[in-house]
Amino acid sequence: MTEALQILVIEDDEQDFQLLVRHLARSQLSCHCTRVDTPAALAQALAKADAHWNIVLSDYNLPGIDVRLTVSQLAKAHPETPIIIISGTIGEETIIDLLRAGVADFVSKDNLTRLVPAIHRAVDAAATRRAQQHAERELQLRDRALSAATNGVVITRADGDMPVVYLNPAFEAITGYRADEMLGRNCRVLQGDDREQPEIAKIYTALSQGEGCQAVVRNYRKNGSAFWNRMSIWPVKSSAGATTHFVGIQEDITEQRQADDRLRQAAAVFESSAEGMMITDLSANIIEVNRAFTEITGYERDEVIGKSSSVLRSGQHPPQFYQSLWRSLQESGQWRGEMWNRRKNGEIYPEWLTLSTVYDDDGQPVFYTGVFSDITRVKQSAQKLEHLAHHDPLTDLPNRMLLNARLKHAIEHATRSGVSLALLFLDLDRFKNINDVYGHPFGDELLRQVASRLRDCVRLDDTVARLGGDEFVVLLEEVKEPHSAVLVAEKIQLALNQPFAIEQREQFVTASIGISVFPRDGGDAAELIRNADAAMYQVKDKGRFGFAFYTPELTLKATERVRLENDLHKALDLDQFLLHYQPQVDLRTGQLTGVEALVRWAHPDKGLLYPSAFIPIAEESGMMPRIGRWILEAACRQASDWRNDGLAFGRIGVNIAASQLRRGDLVALTRDTLAATGLPAEMLELEVTEGFIMQQAAEAIPRLNELRELGIGIAIDDFGTGYSSLSYLKRLPVTRLKIDQSFVRDIPNDRDDAAITRAIIALAKSLSLDVIAEGVETPDQAAFLLAEGCQRGQGFHFSKAVCADTLTRGYATASRAANT
Repeated sequence: MTEALQILVIEDDEQDFQLLVRHLARSQLSCHCTRVDTPAALAQALAKADAHWNIVLSDYNLPGIDVRLTVSQLAKAHPETPIIIISGTIGEETIIDLLRAGVADFVSKDNLTRLVPAIHRAVDAAATRRAQQHAERELQLRDRALSAATNGVVITRADGDMPVVYLNPAFEAITGYRADEMLGRNCRVLQGDDREQPEIAKIYTALSQGEGCQAVVRNYRKNGSAFWNRMSIWPVKSSAGATTHFVGIQEDITEQRQADDRLRQAAAVFESSAEGMMITDLSANIIEVNRAFTEITGYERDEVIGKSSSVLRSGQHPPQFYQSLWRSLQESGQWRGEMWNRRKNGEIYPEWLTLSTVYDDDGQPVFYTGVFSDITRVKQSAQKLEHLAHHDPLTDLPNRMLLNARLKHAIEHATRSGVSLALLFLDLDRFKNINDVYGHPFGDELLRQVASRLRDCVRLDDTVARLGGDEFVVLLEEVKEPHSAVLVAEKIQLALNQPFAIEQREQFVTASIGISVFPRDGGDAAELIRNADAAMYQVKDKGRFGFAFYTPELTLKATERVRLENDLHKALDLDQFLLHYQPQVDLRTGQLTGVEALVRWAHPDKGLLYPSAFIPIAEESGMMPRIGRWILEAACRQASDWRNDGLAFGRIGVNIAASQLRRGDLVALTRDTLAATGLPAEMLELEVTEGFIMQQAAEAIPRLNELRELGIGIAIDDFGTGYSSLSYLKRLPVTRLKIDQSFVRDIPNDRDDAAITRAIIALAKSLSLDVIAEGVETPDQAAFLLAEGCQRGQGFHFSKAVCADTLTRGYATASRAANT
């Protein structure tokens, strides 16, 4: 069924419009008419997005509408819509003008029998015009497409010598022949004298049979240069099936062929290279490897293709190394350097590696290449030479050159970090006599054994060097105080005092040791060595076999330290230790909420010594675990007595040293002590310094958890001085923070201390921890702390640390009153 025509009628007379509609209906024209009678209605009808007018019928004499102008506008805006004028007599000249303006026909109102045929003619003519315009556009589009194609296009007739009838600009660009030079000629002109190629015969066999084909041939441009041509030829057949033309697509693949040749050459080099090679994608997944790769790494090709290059990683480099490598590769396109990788059998080996980025034609990275060589032997040779250059050939100790380098580095590190270092200059006593009596081979063996014993006396990070003859130097880094050097000197003396077995003889030797300390005794390597040497000669002058500091005051202090350590070894056995107890009170009421047990040493000559005078010595000498055990047992025993006597003392706090926490028996010791003394676990609080717990957090957390599971309270002492890690703090089984007295001392006047104290209190509250301030000495301090939310404190404002009897007398009455 034909779709009804949409007719727009421009008519101001409704009666004429109805006559027109009835006439079209009687003529059985399938249509739908819409009338407009004003310029506005006409504009609105033409502007409707869903309206498609097949034809416009218009009266000529319309008030308010200029038909000539309307016709002109419609012809421009809607050229595909024909216009027929229906009017009375208007004169031939007017009709001619209208037809020139774009009107399709004119029909008189007195003779409407011409209307329907005129409509059919106008609609058919418009359809024909549209079809022609579409065909013309299609032809133009095809012509533009062929002209814009990057491949050459040529069309030849299938008859005769198959002359060229069309070629596009790309064909001209590829061959160098213009269209006027090729039209009517055969394409054999492109073959020059090189017509013996097998592919050419293949082409003409297919064409003679009216068939298409594809081939790659070598052709020649107009200037005589050769190029490789990939040809695709298709026949064009008539409606009867006969081949009338051939269409050929010509692609210049010269660069591709050259690239293929280069790739074949590169592949040969890739496979035969003595250096390992690999290609990876941008995610570092291996795409290809060569034979040398498998020989060096031990991995077969199929074992690594598709896997990440990280399969070769040795684990010897930190993440920062690889981050720097990738940054260099992305920024500069290359990285070159030495790397440790791992073979399939697990062996770690050094290699010299060059990584490069390969880019496409647009400058975008497409993959990475790695070229490496195994430098194990080179490395070993270099290490041997390096070792020989920096080590004594007799003892294999560092020589003077390496000592100077390490000493310089140690001084730089000590300067930055603010720590000290010590240098021990050691000379064997009467070594010349040993050489003279037993000979140099005997003396050489003695020196080797002395070197071995010296190594055993120091830490791995320290250095033992031989300067020559019987002179040795020991470099101790990160020395906390001069006494640490004395401990090493004594350890060396004891080690050397043991007999040496050489040539079935026992040989005894002693040594004189001089000690210099950085920065006090020198600011550079030469000065430290010189001053330690001078101190060593002081020992020689005084009879040998001993040690001395370059600075007399340090020698005196070290000697005093040694005496104090000797006395400390006897203190426990002589029952010279005692405990004092400092009250911890409620800042609001002054009521006793806890006590802290503090050890004292009743020295027979020096009087009562506080922990700072002997605890560091106990830590260094290894006595702290014994002393710590005594403190814990004595404190728990006293607390149990107070509890039995009815003294409401809250909890008793006991300080735990780092060495105690490192030992594995602290949990068992605490459990046994509580059981032996009968003290409930909830009445004991162990205090650990913040500095240690942050340094050893990973090691300390499991043991602190075990202690907490017993029901014991855990307090962090000196809080605020140890740079706490909040990530560790929230994991620690801590029940209380103790604000260090260094922050309490100047509050509330010091703004910084006040801010720090306030922050610690807020932190404790946010973590649901109890908080107590140490070193409270004034009412203002106590008032400030209470106002900021700190409920407890201890310090001289309330009481100094006192003996158990004094504390009992001071708080017994109040405690009993509180209990009644």
